[in-house]
Amino acid sequence: MNNDKKILIGFVIITLAILGGAIFFLSQGPSSSKAVIQKTVGAKIETPETSFDFKDIPYSGGNAVHEYKIKNTGDKDLEIANMNTSCACSKTYFKSQKGESPKFSMKGMSAPSSWKGILSPGEEGSVIFSFDPTYHGPTAIGPISRIVSFETNDPDHPYVEFSFTGNVLKN
Repeated sequence: MNNDKKILIGFVIITLAILGGAIFFLSQGPSSSKAVIQKTVGAKIETPETSFDFKDIPYSGGNAVHEYKIKNTGDKDLEIANMNTSCACSKTYFKSQKGESPKFSMKGMSAPSSWKGILSPGEEGSVIFSFDPTYHGPTAIGPISRIVSFETNDPDHPYVEFSFTGNVLKN
């Protein structure tokens, strides 16, 4: 009976140590919470286009890339966050004079990010989209349609979508 108690106590101590270590290591990793954006009167996003047609995309021609220009035409900082694409074959990121964001892909394919980009009043930036025509393999030729989405603190445009179309051709 005494040995059984020692084994049970040892088992409980080892289990608690493993759980404690797992909690510690998971809490040290990258942020797994979605960025929170508060609507700000005075933040205003402007973009000259919201859709783009790549037309013909050669299967072996490398990634198809397009840059959407955006500008803060308001008098308060414009925040951009929670960027996603509609397919794992696509990546997107934000670029401004302050630098580049991490690359983001399809929602659910990676942990949510607390990253936020900021454009000061009058500042311009870009949302860059990259489509890999080989991602789905050589039989995935034909028309494509993808979306990049993100949130802003502009009360008039809290959710922004850019759409992309094209036709993947086997060469």
